[in-house]
Amino acid sequence: MPLRIVHGDATRLPELEPLWQGLHDHHSRLRPPGVPVREAGDSWTLRRARYERWLDEGDNVLLLAEDDGVVVGYAMVTIAEGDMATWDVGPPVAELETLAVLPAARGAGVGTALTDAAAAFARERGARSLLVSVLHTNADAIRFYEREDFEPFYVHHLRRL
Repeated sequence: MPLRIVHGDATRLPELEPLWQGLHDHHSRLRPPGVPVREAGDSWTLRRARYERWLDEGDNVLLLAEDDGVVVGYAMVTIAEGDMATWDVGPPVAELETLAVLPAARGAGVGTALTDAAAAFARERGARSLLVSVLHTNADAIRFYEREDFEPFYVHHLRRL
C-alpha cells in the first residue's frame, strides 16, 4: 500500500510517542552548548499536552503519514489569526510546529509528503505562508526545508539568565 497522509485526532497521539522520542533524541545530540535537555519522558508529556490543546482549539491539524497502516511520520500544523506587525505574511499565519519521520522511513519522501500536505492545509485555511523553526545546529533539517522551498526568515537568540 502506498504512503497515505491522513488527518488524526487526539486518539492517535499515543502512536506519536516513538516518533517524538526519536526527534527528542536527535535534538539532544544537536543541542547547543550549555542548553539543558529535558528527560525524554517529561518531554513527551509536555509535547503531548500541547498537541491535545492545539487539537482542541482553533483550526489546527495533525497530519499522519501511514505506510501499510503504520505511522511513519507526522506533522502538527497550527493556524493563528495573529499577524506580524512588520511582515505581510498573514493573517492567518500557519506554522509547522513539528515534523517527525522515523529514521527507517527517511529519504523515502515522507517529509516532503507531510510538508506538501501541511502547505495544502494552510492554503485551504487562507494562509499565505507556512512558518517552521529549526534548531540552528540541525544542518540536515535546514537543507531539507530549503529543498522544500522554505527560506530563512527569523533567527531566534537565547540569553540564559
